[in-house]
Amino acid sequence: MHKTIFHEDWWLDAAAPGRWREATAIRGGRVVGYLRFVERMMGNMRVCEMPPITRVLGPVVSPEGEKTESRVRFTHSVVQELLESVAGHDHVEMTLDPSCQDLAIFMASGCDVRVMPTLLLDCREPISTLWDGLRDKTRNVVRRARERLDVREVTDVDAFIAFYLGNLDGEPSYFDVNIVRPLHAAAIARGQGRILAATDVHGVVHAAIFFVWDEDKLYYFLSTRDRAVADIGAVSLLIWAGIEIAHELGRVLDFDGVTTDSRFKFMAAFGGELASRYVVSRTSSLYDAKRQIRGIAKAILKPEWLRNRAAVPAH
Repeated sequence: MHKTIFHEDWWLDAAAPGRWREATAIRGGRVVGYLRFVERMMGNMRVCEMPPITRVLGPVVSPEGEKTESRVRFTHSVVQELLESVAGHDHVEMTLDPSCQDLAIFMASGCDVRVMPTLLLDCREPISTLWDGLRDKTRNVVRRARERLDVREVTDVDAFIAFYLGNLDGEPSYFDVNIVRPLHAAAIARGQGRILAATDVHGVVHAAIFFVWDEDKLYYFLSTRDRAVADIGAVSLLIWAGIEIAHELGRVLDFDGVTTDSRFKFMAAFGGELASRYVVSRTSSLYDAKRQIRGIAKAILKPEWLRNRAAVPAH
């Protein structure tokens, strides 16, 4: 149950200014664990959740005890206390870092658990080993992309946001892109982030990735590409650049979730190993009922052309 970049005060201040809370567990006058979360109201119901585009955020515990048994028991006790601090909320949901594998206390507290796989690549290996670890086809794609594209840092965050929005093809973003500005500013100020772009000889941006990192990991955080012009190797070239940064920093690269089979196949070609992020959640019957009612209402109120489009099978 390690502290990540997403647990930092500055991250939470940028992602959820004035809205995040902290519960602490104290032993012997010392803070031995804490749980940070965003609290909001949905009508008369309280919701405990994570800030937008915050990848992981669960309990952080400083284990005590020389024996494994005593450390496990101590951690179990601390997490139990932290979860009790949000027991009165109608909905609780958080995604745990892969370092958190002890799910017994969450299940005992009434939480449902689902798995969100990710891929981790230990970039502390020699760079030649990392290069050899790429799939043959991926190495060739990166080589060819190097001949056509340059990798440069993007310091103008507004340019990155505009590029990101332009690549959505008119679809709405799943988060408020305005929070990228304070997140980028805070990460750059602390030397914990960098936006890289793949550009051609004409200065046209083909793809861009926002990487962030903490003491342990470098995260493949936000990625976007212009499908109309993007070189087939643009994203692969940027991922390799991210691997080089992670190597220089002595970090593990977290590929930030595997949601589809095609994404898995693409990411696995870089040599990472599967790991599990666990999403734990607990919902009151009242919250669940209201959420279902809201879902039905949205479906009914959806414009007819959207309903008709959804009814047409994809080919």
